[in-house]
Amino acid sequence: MASLLAFHLLGLYPVPSTTEFIVLSPFIPKYTIHNSFLNVSTTVTTLNYDAKSVQKTIPSGTAAYVQNVTINGVPSTSRCHFDFYDTFRVGGEIVITLTADKTGADDCLGDLPASLSTGGFSQAR
Repeated sequence: MASLLAFHLLGLYPVPSTTEFIVLSPFIPKYTIHNSFLNVSTTVTTLNYDAKSVQKTIPSGTAAYVQNVTINGVPSTSRCHFDFYDTFRVGGEIVITLTADKTGADDCLGDLPASLSTGGFSQAR
């Protein structure tokens, strides 16, 4: 359970049986994960981070919703998820931009993460 808490605080949620992470609003503005086995580092930076976004009730006008995600300067195909193989395996930089517009951030703007409701886990890695 501690690993799920750690991922939640980092703004990521591992999708079971896949190599994908669902993107959430992180609790910290910037962090680096170093993979000593592969000798790579990945830095995650949160633009527009507001400490008020971690309150039980998010105040109006607080940037707490994912607007977009870029991986090594390239916009992600979805603001809802990204793949481990494109990020933490090779290292680099992930930028999560937050917005206060909850309605505008209410869909993925691209493909959805793998799940049974989206057609199952049809692609093997």
